[in-house]
Amino acid sequence: MSNREQIQALKRSANDYCDTLAWPTVILAAVVVPLYFVTPVAVVAGWLPVAIGMVVMALLTYAGYTALHESVHGAVCGGQQQYRWLNEWVGYAAAIPMGTPLSAHRYEHFLHHNHTNDQAEDPDVACADMTRNLWRMVVSPVTLFTNQYSLFLRGRWPTAHVGLRRAFLLETAVIVLSRVLLLLALFGPVAAGAGESLGAVALDVFITLILGPTLGMVLLVYLFAYVVHVPHSVQEKFRDTSIFVLPPWIRSLGTWCWGFQNYHGIHHAFPRVPWYRYREVFEANRKDLLEQGMPTYELSGLNWRRIN
Repeated sequence: MSNREQIQALKRSANDYCDTLAWPTVILAAVVVPLYFVTPVAVVAGWLPVAIGMVVMALLTYAGYTALHESVHGAVCGGQQQYRWLNEWVGYAAAIPMGTPLSAHRYEHFLHHNHTNDQAEDPDVACADMTRNLWRMVVSPVTLFTNQYSLFLRGRWPTAHVGLRRAFLLETAVIVLSRVLLLLALFGPVAAGAGESLGAVALDVFITLILGPTLGMVLLVYLFAYVVHVPHSVQEKFRDTSIFVLPPWIRSLGTWCWGFQNYHGIHHAFPRVPWYRYREVFEANRKDLLEQGMPTYELSGLNWRRIN
């Protein structure tokens, strides 16, 4: 089989995993979005310790991005185009806690896919030095997320059709308004009902709504964008994104905790495959993917060892 034939066979195989509605992603969004707003209320009301609230908000941020990301690629509806409306609404909903409009992130993320690891064109290279020091560890992810707005306004807005502009403005308004209403509730009736002082509420809000999501963004960008693209210089198809195969005793649990992004190479090769099927696609086509040069690592002791 020629290389071209092998690639076509891989694409056909991957398409078999994209033909159904991705209910796990729909459920994920339906759980994450309300919990993102309920958790700070539970903290200020005294029902949940603030430290646990911070961790929950970090995890919700990580999980919520998966739903937004899947919507960007149309991976929620997959081959069921009659559910395209649901794909979009999952993205709109997930964008609210993420603070990043679906319309803006779709533009930024497609730039990343079209120019992966290109130092001049890939916006995600902003995180390439995030492990240099603690400051960059925090600032790089925050910069990556805030750049969503500037990139869209600078690169897409001038030529965007009216519907896309309207969607961006409405999404941004909902993102801002939802947070304003949440803060009014936290500093108002929720605090009053719990007998909390203004200072105590401010501290709870800072920890849950600022520190928690920031921690989640750091975790998200490190596991979802940084480590899977190291050394951030390879631009060849099938070779620009890595696979990290965990040891058998922790493979299933670890893969779920990673959000299946340890198989991120599958996503870059076949963007319409839903996140929870990355591992299946890799295992079904392991030999051919290794031959294509997809960087694949297995944990050996405390070090990752490349196997191809």
